[in-house]
Amino acid sequence: MIPYKKILIPTDGRSDAQGAIVFALTLGKITGAEVTAICVNDVSNYAIPWNTSSPDLNEPHYQACEKAVKTVADRGELMGINVRTEIVTGIPLQEIIKASKKYDLMVMGTAGRAGVSLMLLGSVAQKVIRFASCPVLVIRGDQQGGPACNRILIPTDGTAITRPAIMHGLEMARTFNAEVTALSVSSGRSIPIPLHRNVTQFTPDAARNAVDSVVDMGRELGIKVNPTVTMGSVANEIILASAGQDLLVMGTNGRTGYEYLRLGSVAEKTVRHARCPVLVVRKPETMPPEI
Repeated sequence: MIPYKKILIPTDGRSDAQGAIVFALTLGKITGAEVTAICVNDVSNYAIPWNTSSPDLNEPHYQACEKAVKTVADRGELMGINVRTEIVTGIPLQEIIKASKKYDLMVMGTAGRAGVSLMLLGSVAQKVIRFASCPVLVIRGDQQGGPACNRILIPTDGTAITRPAIMHGLEMARTFNAEVTALSVSSGRSIPIPLHRNVTQFTPDAARNAVDSVVDMGRELGIKVNPTVTMGSVANEIILASAGQDLLVMGTNGRTGYEYLRLGSVAEKTVRHARCPVLVVRKPETMPPEI
């Protein structure tokens, strides 16, 4: 089974995050994971210093948070799931990243209120993904997300750093009994990249080896994997392939020659433009103090 024992849902009460909430609750019900809804009472909403240790429970912003987490809890009750609720006061980005240390998975919707700062068009969602201590599943407001998860896409470049994402994708497929496609994008040639000395572009043979490795990993788990190799821009090919999929699972900081599969390039563009929810699995970076 998927190693998700504790799932976190950041929420600000917006209806366009319902897809993320439903997916998280569905996954929690299937896996038996503990689900927590968290809302951050943003201190930037206040003109005077806020006492984070003793918040005013009658303050409108705090009450909005209470309503937001209650909405998730009520939805969970309808699905037969007990949802823990938590309200913290502080800077949303900092509090969400801090909370992620206690969880195995974060499921977040985008296009939330600016105070919660989950807008993909800015840099905050990228920072949440980059600095969270657990994998982050991003579901845009225009995506349904759950309860069906019948088709899963796993991009790979064959490097060891993408292996955790592959395992998450395969375990997710086993949980939902989903069909899996492993995708690798070839640049078509093996020549030095001028900006990256001693690194070569990703050849068709290397791409084939990458997807064949996922096929072998799937076979060990009793999961059939459909291997696919394409040629072109990595981000564009992944985005095109995401059409018709229910979930895309990707690692970051992969092979440099594989068009920089890391935050700020392929992963960021994919999360922004993919036609389905995206689960990003990566080793977290240390959050700088200025964030």
